[in-house]
Amino acid sequence: METFLFMAILTMLVIAVISFIVLKKRWQFSIKLFLVGLIGFALPVMMIEGPINALVLSSFAHSFKWFTIIYGGLMAGLVEEKTTRYVVFKVLAKKRSLMTSDIVAYGFGHGLSEFILLGVVGLLTNIIVLQAIHSGQAGQLPSLLVSQVNQLTGFAVLMSLFERLVALVLQVLLTAWNFLAVTKQKLSFYFWAIILHAAIDFLAGAYQLGLVSNLLLIELILAIYVLGIGLLTRRIWRKEETHGLI
Repeated sequence: METFLFMAILTMLVIAVISFIVLKKRWQFSIKLFLVGLIGFALPVMMIEGPINALVLSSFAHSFKWFTIIYGGLMAGLVEEKTTRYVVFKVLAKKRSLMTSDIVAYGFGHGLSEFILLGVVGLLTNIIVLQAIHSGQAGQLPSLLVSQVNQLTGFAVLMSLFERLVALVLQVLLTAWNFLAVTKQKLSFYFWAIILHAAIDFLAGAYQLGLVSNLLLIELILAIYVLGIGLLTRRIWRKEETHGLI
């Protein structure tokens, strides 16, 4: 399994590099804004969302499973859309005119940060745990983590890779909604971005809590959901008479 996990990590890194090269060549986006996007996911999640979630969920989650799902989804949507995308575009719009390439720059950076932190680092953690199990040091690790890694399958790893790719696309699409919120001065796009973001986290939360156990079904719904958002984004983009992205 370790070899399979290493191959999955290598695949994700190759995808990340190729995606960057292709998108940079196609859109000639700002490297600075791309880097802001990378930081824009990691920093707020670790410094804002993480500590608040730890406090709130430790106090209330044990009594109501649905609270964890609803709260977690809305919190993720609020932090990532308001604290990062919307604020970044608002600040940038005061300095210069926003361009559609800014969506790709920030959205791809934001999504790639999540892709690496949740995907690559997650798989690397599994490798470390497996090595600890094989060396007889599993007793030093949380029992739940050891149990999850012991039950890990190749299919689950492939589905995880697929999920990260779909999530990366979603992050770019949601960035477009915040772009419209700023450029068209319609705050409704920002609120819809929060709702659309939260909805996908509701689905992930339901699986993590065991309310839905079919992994293939979850990933299929995820793919259909993101495809639907893509089509909706394209329709709204044209309705708003904005061109050049989709």
